[in-house]
Amino acid sequence: MRRRPGSVDERPGEAPRRVTFVASTLAVGGTETMVREYAVRMDRKRFLPSVVCLRNPGKIGEELASLGVPVVSRVACSRLDVSSLARLRSALRRLRTEAVVCLDHRNAMTLGVVASLGVARKRFVTVHSTRLWSGRKILGGSVACSMRFVDRVIAVGRNQARYLVDEEGVPPDRIAIVPNGINAAEFEPKADSGELRASLGLRPESPVAGIVAALRPEKNHELFLEAVSRVARAVRNAQFLIIGGGRRQAELERLASGLGVAGTVRFLGERSDARALIRSFDVAVLCSHPVVETLPVFVMEAMAWGKPVVATRVGDVDSLVEDRVTGILVSPGSIDELSAAITRLLTDPRAAEDMGLKGRRKVVKEFSLQHSVRVLEDLIEGELKKP
Repeated sequence: MRRRPGSVDERPGEAPRRVTFVASTLAVGGTETMVREYAVRMDRKRFLPSVVCLRNPGKIGEELASLGVPVVSRVACSRLDVSSLARLRSALRRLRTEAVVCLDHRNAMTLGVVASLGVARKRFVTVHSTRLWSGRKILGGSVACSMRFVDRVIAVGRNQARYLVDEEGVPPDRIAIVPNGINAAEFEPKADSGELRASLGLRPESPVAGIVAALRPEKNHELFLEAVSRVARAVRNAQFLIIGGGRRQAELERLASGLGVAGTVRFLGERSDARALIRSFDVAVLCSHPVVETLPVFVMEAMAWGKPVVATRVGDVDSLVEDRVTGILVSPGSIDELSAAITRLLTDPRAAEDMGLKGRRKVVKEFSLQHSVRVLEDLIEGELKKP
């Protein structure tokens, strides 16, 4: 049974540790989803989690507040708001924060670490990407000065950890790996998706390929749309979904129109029920550039629903998707490989079902959310026990 968020069941003689997650905002995204899971699921006998959003709380921040997790938002009015440091420091004091976990949002890493000095005992930075889309190092520039005060840099996988050591110069003994995870109990792959498809206006006889990703350049929705233009010619009745919000929607809709696939692609925008909507897919697609992707929660969720995945070989995706076993891996940027892989799985439902079942078994066995939460809890507690 899930423990009620915000409830406290203290160990005799020992109060729960107070942990604060600091983010720029908590709009719907993979990194932000993991913060929600940590804040909701941390053992209240051991920890009292809270969240500080420097700007708007976003949908996930609002959800956490409704669940009883303390959420402080709009601490920084703008990037140039010089008083935000003092407000953040005051918020951490009010929350009696002992450990700060800063997301890899640049202002959160800088302000969160500096504001916690003399307030919190331990500082962590959790990194869910590699280089920024601009090509800059994620821990470089203005962030670099604050990194000397960070106790641990948290990566989500071995490939990313290697990158942080080799390319960003993080000492190996300061790296900790806390993999993303999913709660298998929330996914029932045999659940009927007919009603869901009907609610989305999808034809029952049509195979569906979809992607869930914020409409940011690094997610390479352009490649997905180009692949759609080819797949739609090979699979005449196929339909395609793009779930995710962002300023680029109008631009991508124009591209879809220019490619002649506007009638077969649906842009659903940012959805709080994105996880559930994956059930409507026959094939899940990830076509990110190699620059920033690591261990996508979307891929885990698709696999937990028993969906085969077509994904680019980026980050630690290969620890999830075994090529030709739980899905198909393709070269980043290859329109030929991507369109061929999607076409194959949409036209071979038996192979797709087999890969989907194997994928579910793998993610349930190796990427348990309960395990991820426990690893983070043990890491924080271990650091707090140090002098």
